[in-house]
Amino acid sequence: MTDDKFFSVPVTLSAGGKTRFTIRSVREAAWFLAEKWPKLEGSAFMRALRACAAALEGKRGSAYARRALLLAAREADLSIVR
Repeated sequence: MTDDKFFSVPVTLSAGGKTRFTIRSVREAAWFLAEKWPKLEGSAFMRALRACAAALEGKRGSAYARRALLLAAREADLSIVR
């Protein structure tokens, strides 16, 4: 298994203003996308999964995966907490 890659700035997401999830690394993002994501469809969702896989394989950086996660969050109507 590959080493985890941490985000320079964690991503905190909220679904409907209720539960907040803070994602600190590519591995956490991949797990969240696979296990907790509210809409398992959409092009940004699929790109985020591929971006996380590429980052964990060392083909892309963690910033690439983080950016893809943020785009997927917007597509899924999740709030990005700042």
